[in-house]
Parts: sequence; structure tokens; C-alpha cells
Amino acid sequence: MRYIRFLKSPRVVTDKVSSKSEVSCLITITSDLGDSFLPYDIQLSAELLDCEQSEEQVLVWRTVQWTASMRSLPVTFPLPKHIASSSLRVRVGVEPGETHDEYGSLSVQDSRGVVSAWSPKFMRNGEALKLVERRFMLPEGPVTNIWEETGESIARHLWDAGITLSCQLMHLTKKDSDLAKALLPSQNSTVLRVLELGTGCGMVGITLAQIVIDAEVLLTDLPEARDIVERNIDEAWKAKGATLKFQELDWDQDLPFKLQSASDYLDLIVAADCTYNPDSSPALVNTLTRLARMSPKVIVAIAMKMRHSSEEVFFHLMSTAGFRETTKLEYPLPGDVEVGEETVYLHVYKYTIQQ
Repeated sequence: MRYIRFLKSPRVVTDKVSSKSEVSCLITITSDLGDSFLPYDIQLSAELLDCEQSEEQVLVWRTVQWTASMRSLPVTFPLPKHIASSSLRVRVGVEPGETHDEYGSLSVQDSRGVVSAWSPKFMRNGEALKLVERRFMLPEGPVTNIWEETGESIARHLWDAGITLSCQLMHLTKKDSDLAKALLPSQNSTVLRVLELGTGCGMVGITLAQIVIDAEVLLTDLPEARDIVERNIDEAWKAKGATLKFQELDWDQDLPFKLQSASDYLDLIVAADCTYNPDSSPALVNTLTRLARMSPKVIVAIAMKMRHSSEEVFFHLMSTAGFRETTKLEYPLPGDVEVGEETVYLHVYKYTIQQ
């Protein structure tokens, strides 16, 4: 997949020639790692939205052209004097007038797997925060709204495997689906207790809390993820009885006391996009092992897009630690040209206590 990102957040400026007010921003279209740019031409819809009402209204609409040689693309809108709204937002996507993305629609050839971007609200005399909002309609389900940082840094961004897994989680509501059989405990329980490792922006855990009634979801990551995760938690609606919390967790450190006292009750541990750096795999597997020793029946689900062969070390470490793979599911990714150029794999494990 590819992501539209704001290299420069939308802001109101004065044109030096005409002295008229306009909204200006700078975008790019990159991979989740930000290490490559969309290598094809694509026409984009750019919209200036009025956010004063409960439903956003398009104030100004235009098309902009991304070409294969580009690394960035400036986008500007005139700001007519008659516009009374003081709360504005910019959206850039492939199709005009869309209020959200649908994962399946990203696979349409003309879409090139490009994910739309919504800026934060900003005032007529101001500049938007350096964030971007993603809006995904879950299959047969609600819209999940997630904020991530803007720009080209990979920190606190959404990644392919996390989005893909999140957009598959509605299948958990169908007890006979492969995903439900793989991830849900065999015993009937009124509460599903979930811990997410390396949550990043929190999309996977938040989506679980939105679709699973009475789920208790704990999102964990390093301290620098707290601000973006808590922003998303604060704005997320939840299924009946579901809870969402964040806990700092460094895989190289001891488990926090609160986590140790709660881990006996874990039903499911999930992690997405956490194996790309093989140097962190030993710490990740050690953390999984410590958690599994306290919750021997826990199910462990790891979503990943294999980026290089060095990631194979993760599987060796899991096997050595006593984790047995029970299920492997494949989800073809929307590609630049066609579906399946890359694949997200969901590896599901159960723990065998080591003597």
C-alpha cells in the first residue's frame, strides 16, 4: 500500500502576487516505511472541508496530478472571502468526496493501493497540527478513525500489517470464520482480555475494542508512543462493555508490576509490524515468553509483512522458546499495479511450557 502524507501541514497563507488568502500544504505518496515513492502517475482529489457542521462539507475541490518522478507535490486552495467557516480541514485521496477508505476498494487498479489523508482541523488564521487522520470502513462494520504523525519519519505511523489485520477483525464476529477459530479462546468466556505489543498508533487494539463486546484491551509500547496512542484512545468509541488502556512497556525491561498482576488473565496477545528489525526479535520473544508463562493458555497472534530474509530469526526464536504455530493466514495487500504484490501473514501460536 501507499500513503498520502503531509510533508507540510495545511495552513492559511497570503499569495505574494495577488495578496489573496489561500490554503497551502505539501504532500507525498510513500510506502509505510517511507523508503520509496509511488512510481506511477495518479490523479488525486484535493478538498478543502468546512468542519463547522456535524457533517463535513466540501468548500473547494480540485484535482492535482502526481507523476512518477515526484517526491513531493504542493497543493493549494483559494480561500474565498464569502466562506464564513472558521474551522477547516484538508482531505487528499484518489476518489472525490469520500468520507472514508474501504480496504477492498484500495485494490481497484486505478487506486494503486493509495490511502487517503485527512488533516486535523485548523482555523482561518492558523496551521494544522503535524498529524494525519486515516479513516477505514471495516467490512460490514463501522469506521475506524486513527491519527498518526505526518511527514516521512516511520515513528508513530500506521504500517501495512496493522491496517490489514485491523480490517480483517470483523471476521471475529463470525464464529465459524478462520480468524475467529484461530484467535478466540475455545472456552466460552464473557470477557476477552487482550494485550497488544508494539501498538504504535493503536489501530489493532482499538479496532478489537470497537467490535468485541466486553473486551478488555491493553495497548503497550515505549513511552514515546503514549501521546499518539492516548489521543486515539480518547477519540475512539467502543463496543458495549469494552475498555481501552495504555501501558508503557519496554521489551528490554522487566514487566511492569501492573502488567504482571493482570497477565494471568490474558486470552490473546497481538503484535503487528514488530518483526521488521531482527535485532529486536530476541527481546520481543523474551517478552512473549514471560507473558505466556503467566498465561499458559494465551493465544499469540503476530501479523507481519516479510521485508527481508533476516526476519526469519523470529520464527527460530519462537520455536526455541516453546511456541508452536497453530495457524497461518494470508492476506494479499493492495498493490501499485495489482493485488498480491506483497502479502501480510498472520502467524498464530500457542505456548508449550518448557521444563
